Amino acid sequence: MESIKNNQLSLVEATCLALISQGSTHGYDIAKRFHPNGDIGEVFTQTNPVVYRALKSLEAAQLVKSTDALGVRKQLKFALSMTGEGDRMLKSWLNAPATHIRDLRTEFLVKLHLRELAGMKQQKFIAMQRDALDTVLARLLANSSRSAVAIWRREQARAVSRFLDELAGEESPPVNNTDREDSLQLSARNQLHAKVISVKHGGVLSTVKLALDPGQTMTATITREATDALALAPGTEVLGLCKATDVLVARSLT
Repeated sequence: MESIKNNQLSLVEATCLALISQGSTHGYDIAKRFHPNGDIGEVFTQTNPVVYRALKSLEAAQLVKSTDALGVRKQLKFALSMTGEGDRMLKSWLNAPATHIRDLRTEFLVKLHLRELAGMKQQKFIAMQRDALDTVLARLLANSSRSAVAIWRREQARAVSRFLDELAGEESPPVNNTDREDSLQLSARNQLHAKVISVKHGGVLSTVKLALDPGQTMTATITREATDALALAPGTEVLGLCKATDVLVARSLT
């Protein structure tokens, strides 16, 4: 592909390269992970032909190489492995933040997942991603126009800011003596005592449903890494923290 010739990997090419580096060596095994029920497909779905074309492009660019291997049924298959140049390009790609807000939904989430599989530290990368978008987010939030497009972009910027802030907060080291309530010094004033009802895991994110004291429920979407670190499970008592700037107030006028 021309993109590789220009030293630029497409998202599907870079993802294939990462999967090969982590031990997926056969084309069909890699393609399955892009299916809707695959760990990559949950975020970024691609068809088999698209994945196979990406693999051929990687080999043509000498970023991967193939060797003959026997499958489980003794049929001849091609096993893929990384080259030195492929390893260099992959490391550069995995450490580069997305440059556009629209790319957070796919590129950034895919990178987070691949980095987690590779055991890479996430906190610095998340901070780099926030820094890369700070100027754009500030400009969108400062636009006070009431046009539909401006309102949409402001809401998108707010959502991105909350998302990155939440990810960054979840990477913080645990506080000592967490069994003492006064050991938590937090600026968030909306602190709700709750109990975990259910935890649903995705490839990168987990959905945690909480029961509040008055019998109401609240749902939080956090990284799977944070869910594991906090050992969240049904019955776990937690504290739900809400940013005051995102709380809306309503009342009945009847």
